[in-house]
Amino acid sequence: MLLLLLLAGCPGTRTAGTPACPTDRTVVISSQEDVERFAACTTASSLTIRTGATVSLSPLKALETITGDLAIGPTVGMDEVSLSELREVGGAVRITSNGSLHGVFLPRLEQAGRLEIEANASLTTIALPRLVTARGSFVVTQNGALELIDISVLETVGKDLVITDNPVLTVIEAGKLATVLDVRIEGNRKLPAEQVNGVRAPPPAP
Repeated sequence: MLLLLLLAGCPGTRTAGTPACPTDRTVVISSQEDVERFAACTTASSLTIRTGATVSLSPLKALETITGDLAIGPTVGMDEVSLSELREVGGAVRITSNGSLHGVFLPRLEQAGRLEIEANASLTTIALPRLVTARGSFVVTQNGALELIDISVLETVGKDLVITDNPVLTVIEAGKLATVLDVRIEGNRKLPAEQVNGVRAPPPAP
């Protein structure tokens, strides 16, 4: 009996804790430790990333679904948004005011609500190569270093597509847009006219 009690008190015999994967509240990430704690989770209710630390999201390889919003920013120490397995965001995607952010890579994201990518001073690349549906508006504005937007399979935008005031934007990979309420592409000084025309949805059939 004494031996059993001693073994029970030994740290090496305790059952390893399982990661907390809350589905009833917003997960807030402000440090790399927060990322590691959430790394095994496949689903989140909502996810907010706000930090002044250097943070990498690459450990979040299990995350496939966010039923609510994904909000990233403000941050000053994050170079890249990369969520390699994320397929669906039920609410809005807001990526705003991230001072060091260079790339947004959501290679498997297929659908989301509203998307806002705004005021990210160092952002050069937005890659959403499998995004088919944005149920709300899709807004990309005031990203001073943005050069490339890949929305090559985007077919449906539930409201407006707005790409404005990105002064060095030169490439929009698009061409499959079939349904959108309105398209506004302006104030992108280096964007060739053929790029603008290539984004617009065809007029409705008579």
